[in-house]
Amino acid sequence: MSMLPAPARSSASPARDRLATAVNGLAVAAIGVLLGLQYVAPNKRVLQVLAAAVLFGVAWRLDLVTGVGVLLLALPFPRGTVFGNTNLALILLLLVIWMLRFSTGHAPRPERTPLDGPIVGLLIAYLLSFNNVRAEHLAGALNNASLFVGTVLTYVLVVNNVRTTRDLRVLHGFYLALLGVVLLVSLYELAFPGRPLVAGWIEFEHGVTEGIDRRNMRIGGPFFDFELLAEFTALGLLFLGFLLFQASSTTRRVLLGGLLALCLFILFATVTRGAIVALAAALLYLGWLVRRRLRFVPLTIGVVAALIALAVVYGLVSRYTQAGDVVARFGETTFVDGLPDSRADVWPMAVERWLRHPVIGSGPYYASREGLRTWYWPHNLYLFVLNIVGVVGFAFFAWLLWRLWRATRPETDDLGDANYAAAYLLMARVQLFLLLVDQIKIEYLRNPIYQFQVWVMFALWIAARQIVERERTRPAPAVAR
Repeated sequence: MSMLPAPARSSASPARDRLATAVNGLAVAAIGVLLGLQYVAPNKRVLQVLAAAVLFGVAWRLDLVTGVGVLLLALPFPRGTVFGNTNLALILLLLVIWMLRFSTGHAPRPERTPLDGPIVGLLIAYLLSFNNVRAEHLAGALNNASLFVGTVLTYVLVVNNVRTTRDLRVLHGFYLALLGVVLLVSLYELAFPGRPLVAGWIEFEHGVTEGIDRRNMRIGGPFFDFELLAEFTALGLLFLGFLLFQASSTTRRVLLGGLLALCLFILFATVTRGAIVALAAALLYLGWLVRRRLRFVPLTIGVVAALIALAVVYGLVSRYTQAGDVVARFGETTFVDGLPDSRADVWPMAVERWLRHPVIGSGPYYASREGLRTWYWPHNLYLFVLNIVGVVGFAFFAWLLWRLWRATRPETDDLGDANYAAAYLLMARVQLFLLLVDQIKIEYLRNPIYQFQVWVMFALWIAARQIVERERTRPAPAVAR
């Protein structure tokens, strides 16, 4: 990576070229030495500085789409700071570069998106909710509000820099790399429970859920949350399925198939029922969307092959790893007054807490204890939003989800369609369906790392819609006479 501005070839002197080459060579050598030292003895601060340097260099010297892609790879591994975490610093760094570029005419100016109105409304709702934040919770509320602003800025960066099908493919490539990194980190956690990946930075402290019984692990990966990791892998399975339909070479299909198998393996290792149920519902919905293309014999073969794969992966996870048994957990499921046993207490409690400040909410901090009263997480995104920003904020949030639903309206029923963005919108609608279903039993807003992943998906879906609309309105090439 060049560390100096590239000189114009017509006016550059040979001496200046040699100097630039020498400086670049020294920079590459220095980075190589640092990386080697970090491989032997990792230091979290040095790694973070290197990541920021790479991000800046890529965004400044190459293009912002690549810079945003590097940002995606950094998002699952933040480090806490006084202003939130390092994700916000990296996002602001890219934002400044983008603003410099479009202000000087080197990048397209920002455009309006379907989510602008709901986002502004949510920001106002967050501000209003601070009226009910208790003094001792103000710091936490400010931190959570800054995280929300960071996710919105991530959305702005992605949507305004992914303008073409090529851009979308490039960012999908980075997202594929991100998925692979998350899966490998999760596999490390499963193989070496309790052992930190980078001491003081990436440490797995909550892998064992029942005392010291390491036969009942539920891995959370870089999100440190097994339910959200399960959702991430379920969404990843759908994304990999889309890429398999788009793959044009056998080698690519084999690689994607291997990653899909690993993704399914990690999903079972989270031992999470809800994500599996949501994935099954999403696949049924996908079947409905592509029903005109379904044929009985290929469908039967595919279903049987999928069931065999599920049985094999389940056997590997339950017998040969330290993870728990997800099928056994399904067998233990009971209902109390029509609610799942694991939510029978927390959902009514969340409703009770919301009714204390039903209009503007209690603010962007969900206190676990107030006086002698203990409040558990709602384990429901919609109840969580009602609690923090009230009916006012929930109305804007529902508007945002409706805009997303409309934006992901399928343009084709063929996942292998030559129009890449249109084919992706079909799977985007299914991913959104899965997210809406799975968030009934969990809330992404409680996790300072995972919530960035949700808004990255929002941005990719909206970017795909805008690409389709641009291509639709683009004038057809003139016919030669």
